[in-house]
Amino acid sequence: MNAEAKRTASVALGLVLGLAGAGLVSGCGGSPTAPDRDQVFYLHDRGVIDKRYSWERYFAPLDQAETKALPRRVGVAVLEGDVRLARPVDWYLRSADYTPERRFISWQSPRSFTFTIFEKTDPVRVTWDALLDRYEANATKNGSEILAGRIPFSTANAQGREYVLKTAIPARPDLQAFAHEIVVRSSDRVLLVQVVHGEHIDDAMNEIVDAVRSMLVY
Repeated sequence: MNAEAKRTASVALGLVLGLAGAGLVSGCGGSPTAPDRDQVFYLHDRGVIDKRYSWERYFAPLDQAETKALPRRVGVAVLEGDVRLARPVDWYLRSADYTPERRFISWQSPRSFTFTIFEKTDPVRVTWDALLDRYEANATKNGSEILAGRIPFSTANAQGREYVLKTAIPARPDLQAFAHEIVVRSSDRVLLVQVVHGEHIDDAMNEIVDAVRSMLVY
């Protein structure tokens, strides 16, 4: 592994260590009921979205106050309630699509990265090896170089495997994009969490770790 790859892989290790304390799938119960009506309001007032549709629902139990390391976080239910997380209040929606079998939602952070959750159509009852073999084949086919991969961690109630990718930008081959991509699997669905960023992301690592760690997947 060259020096650049080692540097990027170390970021992956930092993310995994930050997530090590999160709960495992085996420790959770079934899906909770939907938020009560008085817990719900719509947050889609910014970004490239259709204002006729609610992409996010407010979910108060995941709210977190501002700390020295993190901005205030707001609890949201997304993908029609199938995923819930605490996100920094200053993220804004870039785009979303809830069409069956291609659902996703994407935010922009002012700390220069995007955070996107994609729902995948992969079967949930296959081995991790089979699931990751398919992911890796697709990543390579799309022109990404895998710098680190298959790093285990857990979200608040689901298990995952993390990758660090480097991809040349087609329009500007002298530039490269970096991403952390995390394959997340619950008992009911497979997700891909994608964080696209520049070469260095250390300053934003706390908020990325916190958002992924907070995710409830049903």
